[in-house]
Amino acid sequence: MCFRYTDVVSHQKEFSVNLSAGCLRFSQLTLIASALVLAGCGSTPKTVQSRAPVESNTQVPVVNIDDSPESLIKKARSAWEDNHDAVQRNRYLLDAADLYLQENESTKAQAILLSLKEDGVAEENRLRLNFLIATLYNGDDAASDDELLSLLSPLATIGDLKRRQQALRATILERKHDWTGAAEAYAESLEPSAESVEKIWALVNRATRSQRQQAQASSATLRPYLALYDLAATEGLSPAGLSRALVQFNQVYRGHPVSEYMPASVVAGAELRTEPPREVAVLLPLSGKLGATGTTIKEGLLSAYYDQASALRAGEQPVSLNFIDTQNKTADELLSAIHGYKWVIGPLLKENVEGIMHRIPAGTHRLALNRADAVAAGDNLQGLTGNTLTSDVPSLADITEQAGNALNLQPAATSQQAFFALAPEDEATQLADYIYQNGFKTPIVVSAQNSINQRMETAFTTRWQELNGNKAQGKQVKLTTVQFTDSNSLREGITQSLDVAQSHDRIKQIEYMVNEKLYNVPRNRRDVDAIIVFASPEQTELLNPMVEASLSPFNGQTVPVFATSRSIEYDDTKNQWRDLQNVRFLDMPWMLPQHQWQTLQSRSETLWPQRSTQMSRLFAFGVDAYNLLPHMPSMMALPQTKLSGLTGTLSINSQGDVVRRLPQAVISNEAVQMLSSGKAAAPGR
Repeated sequence: MCFRYTDVVSHQKEFSVNLSAGCLRFSQLTLIASALVLAGCGSTPKTVQSRAPVESNTQVPVVNIDDSPESLIKKARSAWEDNHDAVQRNRYLLDAADLYLQENESTKAQAILLSLKEDGVAEENRLRLNFLIATLYNGDDAASDDELLSLLSPLATIGDLKRRQQALRATILERKHDWTGAAEAYAESLEPSAESVEKIWALVNRATRSQRQQAQASSATLRPYLALYDLAATEGLSPAGLSRALVQFNQVYRGHPVSEYMPASVVAGAELRTEPPREVAVLLPLSGKLGATGTTIKEGLLSAYYDQASALRAGEQPVSLNFIDTQNKTADELLSAIHGYKWVIGPLLKENVEGIMHRIPAGTHRLALNRADAVAAGDNLQGLTGNTLTSDVPSLADITEQAGNALNLQPAATSQQAFFALAPEDEATQLADYIYQNGFKTPIVVSAQNSINQRMETAFTTRWQELNGNKAQGKQVKLTTVQFTDSNSLREGITQSLDVAQSHDRIKQIEYMVNEKLYNVPRNRRDVDAIIVFASPEQTELLNPMVEASLSPFNGQTVPVFATSRSIEYDDTKNQWRDLQNVRFLDMPWMLPQHQWQTLQSRSETLWPQRSTQMSRLFAFGVDAYNLLPHMPSMMALPQTKLSGLTGTLSINSQGDVVRRLPQAVISNEAVQMLSSGKAAAPGR
């Protein structure tokens, strides 16, 4: 007997099991029993190629049946022989298949289920049959998640079957990254407990904003969790304010599991009693070849410091800042310099960050100005000006919004460290999230062959594969990439990737065959719906006109071009904006028009009128580092909390990395225009 998942995905499809139509008769029960005996004695189950499972401590609940599968098959035979009761007979057979699945006897369960599927069952047994088939094929690469979910719909109205359906749905939805859908299914299948509440809470935190908004409108089950999420997000930076808000929350949702078993992170956030910074040590390279970089960050720190000091009330004392030059200092010397300080900003150099990170004294709060990931030699200070802060490709689960929403509780007796970096990979990963969430299917990635741009391409590709992996049943998703070193290789790569060169060749071939000159325009690939660019500003200015020239004017579609802040330079003339027409890009709010820090910008331009784009970004980095420091404990306890900064919307993930979410802008009519979060580019427009 050979069974395939395709045999059971639809009532309309044919099945491999060749059984006669109509009710199962005695001979068919004998056939089932014989098949089971053969399966147990001689045959081996079909090898199942499973996708990587979602980590979960939650198992699908099992049904308790006292009889053995073999005795249930005998009862099924008796029910048919004695009373011709097909409904009871099939119920016994479903019980037997259920037990076989619990005992991991999938081949035996398969023989029963496919026979019942072919023969048909009464309505009262149909939901259970479909549930057991979905259980049998869950994790099989031949069965898509959507097909499995269709077998679990509709849900049973009451009882154990509904609970088991929801538990299996939760596993599948979690695998599909439908975090709120999985949370709702778990909430309706798990018994209320501290463990189940933490499970549901973690999924709500992993959800995207759009997923939470949809759940708010459609899921009464999740609304208490979503209300708590909003409360933590709005009040989380003030432990006292959060504590007061929780009192009211518990009054409104008294008796609900999320109130009875309040998530540990929320309790920890409300109970924080950290003293605000009074004295802060700042570790920066203030001399040597990185002196200009460190000095610019220092100027940003001091600007934020003076803004805070000017707002102090009578009697309040300003923070004391102590700047320490890290040039040529060893790890021991740096530790000695910060001895006695409870609050530390820096250092900037990756080797210094890693050199002291495991030796920070207990009770110290440190905001490092780089990440601690190991990188290739010589690659730790390249980027904005050739001498600035970067990091190796971090864990992608730590960059995305979903991963930024994981729990992160640190014992109060240990040091607390967060890592703030202007990492280029973060922007590449955010672009991948944006492209995927807005329905783009076949982007082309164009990147210059240098370290920074190749790292961004790798980050984008890895995230794109991760996002599309479930739809492709765990297989690699084809992604067209173009790498170039100069304008010639760029032009060649663009025309080849868009199949324009092939169109030229076809025109020449037809001209040769008809011996006439054809007046035709080459056509590009119709499936390309986005161009992703990782290149310098000068390279992007060359690339964008090439892309526009390579696109056919006849299909009536505009293929949007997306870039990161690394492709934008604000120091040039307006000619660059002409060449970058319609390019969409990410950048920190400080560099974009109509931000909320106009007074600070005016003061900065007065003091440093010749400051470059790269140095302006470092200045904003310093401002945000100062403003972020006192909120570190709350943001590390409560992943919902965010800070609106010059460098982006800031949060801290479970690894202690500061995650930046950047706004998007577009070049239109030779000027930079902000794009609202709700105004997304769409494929084919």
